[in-house]
Amino acid sequence: MPPRSLLRVLQLALLPALAVYVLALLLSAAAGIRTQLVIRDLAQTCDTALGVGLLSNLGYLGWIAAAAIALFTALSGVVEVRGRVRQLLLSGGLFSLLLCLDDMFLLHDRYIGSTFLYSLYAIFALLILFRFRSQVNALAGGSFLLAVVLLGLSVIIDQLQEVIPVPYSTLQLFEEGAKFLGIATWLAFWWQAGAGAGKLKG
Repeated sequence: MPPRSLLRVLQLALLPALAVYVLALLLSAAAGIRTQLVIRDLAQTCDTALGVGLLSNLGYLGWIAAAAIALFTALSGVVEVRGRVRQLLLSGGLFSLLLCLDDMFLLHDRYIGSTFLYSLYAIFALLILFRFRSQVNALAGGSFLLAVVLLGLSVIIDQLQEVIPVPYSTLQLFEEGAKFLGIATWLAFWWQAGAGAGKLKG
């Protein structure tokens, strides 16, 4: 491997990964969490069966895959993108990453508050839709709208669960189902956007 390539890997991968690893251990130790609980797989630590949390885990993968596709297309130079197309991909990639982190660490349930975060997400989605409407339509507008509708339906069910006269266990099937289908459609949109981005003018 040429020295310049090795230096780039060091800057972009190894040093950030090492910083995250050390920071996670330090913050966990400060919070009184044992190191083994931080570094081991959750299913292994809790001794759970393979299916426990399966759909949730697949959802994380969907979010992070959407983020990776959008950011890779925007930043790698493999596909020539510029102008508003590049801005759309950067916005979508960072937004998908935020949605992934929220879903993984339950930010909306435990730390920030669902009303604030859901409102912020709705604003982000609308900004993407209106600022980049011609690019979104040209790439796969129907997929984007369907993803927003499904994810929005999941949020609405979550927010209204106390007033909907349906048992919580039944309601959760619809809420999580709409969310899972929404994540899959969101991923499909960014895959379509990444595939078609090079054909659009900035």
